[in-house]
Amino acid sequence: QRRPAEMPEQSQAATASAAKDAGGGAERKRVGETRMIGVVAQWRGHMGWIQPLCKIAHEQASRHGGRVYLAQKDIAEVDGRPSKVKEGTIVDFLVYQDSDGLGAEECRQRAVLRMALSHQQARQTLKDSPQWSEYLTDSEHYPAFEREHGVLLRKYAWPLPFVLVELWGHAEEIISAAIALAMRGAEAESAACSLRLIVSEDHVEKARAIPGDSKVSDSPVFSRPLPCHDVSIEAPGDKCAEVIREVLRVTMSDPAA
Repeated sequence: QRRPAEMPEQSQAATASAAKDAGGGAERKRVGETRMIGVVAQWRGHMGWIQPLCKIAHEQASRHGGRVYLAQKDIAEVDGRPSKVKEGTIVDFLVYQDSDGLGAEECRQRAVLRMALSHQQARQTLKDSPQWSEYLTDSEHYPAFEREHGVLLRKYAWPLPFVLVELWGHAEEIISAAIALAMRGAEAESAACSLRLIVSEDHVEKARAIPGDSKVSDSPVFSRPLPCHDVSIEAPGDKCAEVIREVLRVTMSDPAA
């Protein structure tokens, strides 16, 4: 069997892994076709557990402390290569059941785009009821935004002169959601899209090389937990989309590459 949730961490991981390796023939049954979203709460190199961020309506959903089992073989490849997850990674997945509870398959790691909103803009645009999770510390997330855009919006509660938000999703959905967020409250649909994106200092040089009219701040806009700069642009939506796409490419790459 997989580990009980109350077992010591190392013993739990070993028990779950051994059970799955030994009993790999356990019959699976897909639980619906709705993709769920969650946080990788525990990862041990080849297996781990996802904490769902939404309720899974299933009789076995409360087993293993409400977590969903994840094996490396069930993580979707990226560009033909195995995708690596770590604790804190946000993923979406399909759910299956077997004799030992619920598991995740066709699991996809989500990319992240960080944005700065003015406090006034945040008050005007983030009106839906937020939710909290102990696995998303110092922040709240907005399920209604996820339902509308297919992107998880996470807003931090840090004391900054602006509001830091993260958009977790897949590239094209993130681009559409970021532009929609920036354009909320604009006077006309033809108004320019004004964006402030956030990149870590490790990615600044590559961000400066992005073609177009984007500008990277000379100094960090905040320093903890790590120094970050902003990438600002004011342009039509299609030009902003190009910059967002490049920022995602930069931030998902190895800074040392």
